[in-house]
Amino acid sequence: MSSATTTLVKVGIICLLSYVIGVLLSPYLLPVDFMTVNYVTPFLKQQSLITTNNDALNNNNDDNDNNAEEKAPFKYEAPYQQIIGDDNDDPFHNVDIVLHRNGEPDPCSRQRVQLPSSSLGEENGGGLFTTLLGMMMEWFGNTATAVTNKNDADVAAAVVDEKTLILSPLSQSILRSAEQFAKPLSFDSKYDIDAVLTFAFADNTPSSIFSHPSSNSNGNNNEEQSSCGPTWEQDPTKPYYLDRFLQQFQDPTTTTTTTNTPLSSNNKFSSLIKYCDMGIDKTPIQPDYKHLVRLAQVKSLPCTFHTREGVRVDSLSMLMELAREVKRTKKKTSDGGEEEEEEGECSVGDDDNNPTCTASSISTTSKNKNDNGVRYELHLYAVSAGRVFMFAPKHVGEIFELPHVQGPEGLPVSLEVLSLSPRVFDIYNFFDRDESAKIVEKALKETTETHRMKRSTTGASGYHKNSKRTSENGFDTHGKEAQIVKRRCMHILGFDEYEESLTDGLQVLRYNKTTGYYPHLDWIDDPRKKEEHNYDSEGVGSNRFATILLYMTDLEEGDGGETLFSHGWPAGQAEEDHVQYDDAIKALRESGDVEGILERDSWEETMVAKCRSRLAVRPHSSRAVLFYSQHPDGKPDRSSLHGGCPVITDQPKWAANLWVWNSIRGGFPGSPKNEDVVAKNRAANKSPENNQQKSVKFFNTKSDERMRHAQLFFQDTFWGNYGFDDPPHGINSFKGHKWHVKVDGEIVKTFTIGKEKRQEFHI
Repeated sequence: MSSATTTLVKVGIICLLSYVIGVLLSPYLLPVDFMTVNYVTPFLKQQSLITTNNDALNNNNDDNDNNAEEKAPFKYEAPYQQIIGDDNDDPFHNVDIVLHRNGEPDPCSRQRVQLPSSSLGEENGGGLFTTLLGMMMEWFGNTATAVTNKNDADVAAAVVDEKTLILSPLSQSILRSAEQFAKPLSFDSKYDIDAVLTFAFADNTPSSIFSHPSSNSNGNNNEEQSSCGPTWEQDPTKPYYLDRFLQQFQDPTTTTTTTNTPLSSNNKFSSLIKYCDMGIDKTPIQPDYKHLVRLAQVKSLPCTFHTREGVRVDSLSMLMELAREVKRTKKKTSDGGEEEEEEGECSVGDDDNNPTCTASSISTTSKNKNDNGVRYELHLYAVSAGRVFMFAPKHVGEIFELPHVQGPEGLPVSLEVLSLSPRVFDIYNFFDRDESAKIVEKALKETTETHRMKRSTTGASGYHKNSKRTSENGFDTHGKEAQIVKRRCMHILGFDEYEESLTDGLQVLRYNKTTGYYPHLDWIDDPRKKEEHNYDSEGVGSNRFATILLYMTDLEEGDGGETLFSHGWPAGQAEEDHVQYDDAIKALRESGDVEGILERDSWEETMVAKCRSRLAVRPHSSRAVLFYSQHPDGKPDRSSLHGGCPVITDQPKWAANLWVWNSIRGGFPGSPKNEDVVAKNRAANKSPENNQQKSVKFFNTKSDERMRHAQLFFQDTFWGNYGFDDPPHGINSFKGHKWHVKVDGEIVKTFTIGKEKRQEFHI
């Protein structure tokens, strides 16, 4: 053995002995948990990233009283933990909440991945150091729980306890927000959850976890943190009603305040508050208005929150399940790296570096690589109080899978984007040929004057014949298929409960050869406010906001009958391929397709030319299309101008449409009114509008034992249970309608609606 080798062996032995001696003596000189107890644990507690294991605390009562806050740091932590379940795995760890305003594909706010830099100070390295340490602290929080023994400051240990719940920053924010409310809250109440989430997302204090997607970690200014503010312009003559009230929450470091300081300058709450509560002049009153829970401190109305597919978040357990789902679903990397198995469907928008995916078709998620590692995203869409959800398409051809909506025979329903402006969607598996045939059959058999097939009319009152609307129509309000289709429609549009007052009857249409309908808006215009009903949907009025078209006839290319969207272009067509009107009318005349059928230079000929150059939906049996007539803030969407192209074949076109309103429509209790018009009409002894509708109530007096389990039917359509234990039925019906009472499937009594405005029937 050489001298050099001998020297190396001796050095190795000395190093090994030093290591062994150090391990044996270190507990007596410097405890192994020295760093944990003196630095890690205090920091974790300061940031509320860990909870204290109460069982391991000293049993001294005085000490326990002094540390009550450590034992139960959150008022609602116990029920919160019950919802999480026995595994004590907070589903929000590593899941970022990404907020969108209603109808907008691009996010306005994103959960901060990092802790605020102010928690450590700029001298510690600023945002980057805070970010890395924050991620490390979260890792520690997932693996260990610090236990502090107050009776022996020299003996402390950090122990691993998998049974202790480690709260994520989002969970802490939700729990902090819940504590601000004076009333007891239930995490299973959709109204309570609306208020808690709105409060948590709008909180701009240093503990806030939300920021603008493009902001840096050091920014504390409200405008840098979020762009989730209102989309509407504030009338300078009508200040926002909360601006003055919110001054009490002004940042104490601000030296000057004025009563005119707008909400956007307030540092405690973000402008999301103003977005969620648009004010009394811009918030329509929905049927469930009285159930809304106002925010703590601010007392404003909350948003509702939906997934990309329109599913409303109605409980904390549902939000947790959405978070778990995004973790279960594997996604593609955003940097073109390894492709992983995926349960949902991904579609890349304008920004190839930010793909959006559908996780189990109910939540939009993406995998985001950055300095903090990989985190998952749960996208939520905030809908202002009194407003209704709208889909947020990003590109033509985008698919929205809707597994929560079951079509006929249980088939899954989905949407495909046909146009962004106007917003038009194909709906797959919405209804089938059997339902289509039954709707047409019932329309042909209808004999009541208000509902039978006859020449179509137009106008706010609906009683004016229009030379440019030559179709025939009838209404099916209570038929079995009509009710199924109406409920399915409401489900697709994001309503978690069916509300009759938000829908019209199913309008059934027949277009014979040469008949059509000139381009128009489904949104009813009453600019001079001559009608009793308030149609100003941008304010507190109600109007049609969405239409679903149902086609019941197969028409070939060249047969006409398409639905024309005058401001849209054919789906997927390049701009250089657009055909202008002059070229389109020239090509039509050269083809001779309408020669001898339509007059030259007529509106019908013009329609056919536009149908062959602009966005036009060709009918085929059981096809359905959705389009919106309003923007998310209630403004009419003028780009939704549409019409029915004339049929130029002998086969008639059958179709139907369902109008859905943004709030209670005329003729139902609670519908918005132009009060001055109402007063003027009553003074002139004019009958109320919608006088043809009859307000009917059905009561079970419980005097006839045979009626204990009675059921109520409109014609052959089941309406509801009508027994001893069931509440009375309040219904809007029409003269001549027949309602049946059935027991064990047999009709035992029939009521016929009379001419009186209000009627009651008893069994």
